[in-house]
Amino acid sequence: MPHFTTGFPAFFRGLARNNKREWYHAHKADFDEHVKGPFSDFVAELIEKIAALDPHLRCEPPDAIFRLARDIRFSRDKTPYKTFTSAVIAPGGRKARLPGLYLQLGVNGLALAGGAYQPSPADLTKIRRAIVKRGAALEKLLADRTFKRIYGTLQGERNVRLPPDFAPRAERFPLLYHKQFYYWREYTDPKIALRRDLLRFVMRHYEAGRPVNAWLTKAMSAR
Repeated sequence: MPHFTTGFPAFFRGLARNNKREWYHAHKADFDEHVKGPFSDFVAELIEKIAALDPHLRCEPPDAIFRLARDIRFSRDKTPYKTFTSAVIAPGGRKARLPGLYLQLGVNGLALAGGAYQPSPADLTKIRRAIVKRGAALEKLLADRTFKRIYGTLQGERNVRLPPDFAPRAERFPLLYHKQFYYWREYTDPKIALRRDLLRFVMRHYEAGRPVNAWLTKAMSAR
């Protein structure tokens, strides 16, 4: 049976139309019953499936799941809530430094991602050093038919100029220009949460990105 009921998309449709604290508090019981509880259970199952392949990615659902409330301190958009719920399954959960799986489920459907979204300057240098040494291996992973079919290619911001240590190798390895090394896939069906095979569907996406995650993890873990 599905992990989520029709109450899941219904809550987010209502929130998208009435993104106000008063509406949310009036429907808090619906959130708890149809979103918070089922999503926590789903993430717990997903963690077990992923940890069976990669034990180092194990974390606890409370550490993995993001709050629904938005941080509006520095945003022009003052709507108080996200119209989706989300989690990061990685060591450290949502505060993870190393690659894992990002999952987002809500009014606009499903989004899945992996890789290194915002590597620190030190990690970025490590990734670039790894590209110089074994960038051909990363290129091969990115050219994999399944990866390309699901994710296309790496996304993210790029540098216009590179540090002198890396500039001479950029013609051979254009990946050196990347500042971010993440991949992303969206499905805009708002009823996708009701799929009976949702867990298997998400796991297929995780497995497709797993080799790229492993390459980046090795690079970022270098001393």
